[in-house]
Amino acid sequence: MRISGFSSGLDIDQIVKDLMKAKRVPLDKLTQQKTTLEWQREQFRDINIKLVDFRNNKLFNYGLEGSINAKQVNITGNTTAVSAKATSSAVAGTITVEVDALATAASVRSSNGGGIGAVDTSQTLSALKGAGTINYTADGSGNVTFTVNGASITLNETTDTLASMAAAINGNSTANANAFVDSETGKMSITSKTTGAGNITFAGDLLDNFDMTVSTAGTDANVIINGIATTRKTNTFTENGVEITLNAAGGAEASLNVVSNTDKIVDTIKSFIKDYNDVFDSVNNKINEERDRKYPPLTADQRADMKEDEIRLWEEKAKSGLLRNDSTLSKLISDARLASITSVTVGGTQVELASLGIVTGTWEQRGKLVIQDEAKLRAAIEADPDQVMKFFTQPTAETDPTLKVLPTNPDNGLFNRLTNVVMTALDELATKAGTIKYSTDINAAFLPTSNIGEKLTSIDSRVADLNRRLSLIETRYFKQFTAMEVAMNKYNAQAGSLFGASN
Repeated sequence: MRISGFSSGLDIDQIVKDLMKAKRVPLDKLTQQKTTLEWQREQFRDINIKLVDFRNNKLFNYGLEGSINAKQVNITGNTTAVSAKATSSAVAGTITVEVDALATAASVRSSNGGGIGAVDTSQTLSALKGAGTINYTADGSGNVTFTVNGASITLNETTDTLASMAAAINGNSTANANAFVDSETGKMSITSKTTGAGNITFAGDLLDNFDMTVSTAGTDANVIINGIATTRKTNTFTENGVEITLNAAGGAEASLNVVSNTDKIVDTIKSFIKDYNDVFDSVNNKINEERDRKYPPLTADQRADMKEDEIRLWEEKAKSGLLRNDSTLSKLISDARLASITSVTVGGTQVELASLGIVTGTWEQRGKLVIQDEAKLRAAIEADPDQVMKFFTQPTAETDPTLKVLPTNPDNGLFNRLTNVVMTALDELATKAGTIKYSTDINAAFLPTSNIGEKLTSIDSRVADLNRRLSLIETRYFKQFTAMEVAMNKYNAQAGSLFGASN
């Protein structure tokens, strides 16, 4: 029981609250330390997300041969006969193509006088049989079986229709055919899904209803490639990494000239530089952000006395500079710069970014990559596209695990170097802040065993201890004031008795 200051006239609750303010200072400092660590951890996670995306998505995609070693096909001669597209494995050079005949698909259809006449293709097979439209033999369960190209297909006469019969053929991968039933004539056709020599085969009395006696064999394409007469089962095929499509037979030959797609390679390099600069700008901004220690995290009492806008502005300043000069991020920047300015040995030749017209920018730009001379970059690509590709993507032959991941590994391509540099930073961030090395989820949980996680656990334990101690102190204060009130009330009562007796 607490007795308010009836006898003393004191506001005991306020007095105790004021006394506890001083006692709560260590608790407030711990809470502010905890908030600062949580803010730091969240900022590390923001950086971690950018690094994961840069490494696992952007660098990976730029490293694909089709991006940095892009080829294109220029067609001359009979440009209507063929079309072509270079794949990532296309070999530079010329391919001549002369088309004698296109590949065709096998088919079979009802004869001119065949078919079952106009029919509702949505009626069940049993209904059509009952009406005398079709005839077939079903087993004891009402199942009707037939084959197309060796694929056995079973229908049920009470549930299936001519429409579902066609769908069953179309959906059977072994049959590899498209079937069609025309409701106006009751005629049916089956066409192979692929071209090439061969015929459509079928069996079954259900299909016999349609008198499919007009058969057209599929044929292979006849083509002359670089002077060699040959055949292909399809009109689209790949030679020397070039996807060739035959469009028309006859006429003169077409020449397919495979060359590097300089524009696409330059665009890929520009995209890489933009992404590189965006990521490392974010990191540079954090490690160079000014810290103003006059703005610690607000306590609960301070927040209660401030407006929302005031709280927001205060916390913007309080969160500034929390990662200033962080060792992990500073090392990341340093290693990325080393990886960029160190030459790559390609076939015995030292290739540098500068030889491709790319520089690291001025001191004020903090290591940004800049295409200083695009004409020089284009000339290098056109002169030796393979060398340019290997500068960026060449895998290292180094087997020593320590030397292999160094940013200055001489035979490792730039993309691989940066991949290793970023992975090293992600490992350190996971240890330091508990971030997830492969996650871009802004809500991903932190690893509790990280350095910051362990500090937070320790602070939580100390906060709990302090709260228990403060609770005891507050209780003691109230007991003391309660005792004072009881004593004063007693003395007042005694004094009242004395004064009453004297009167």
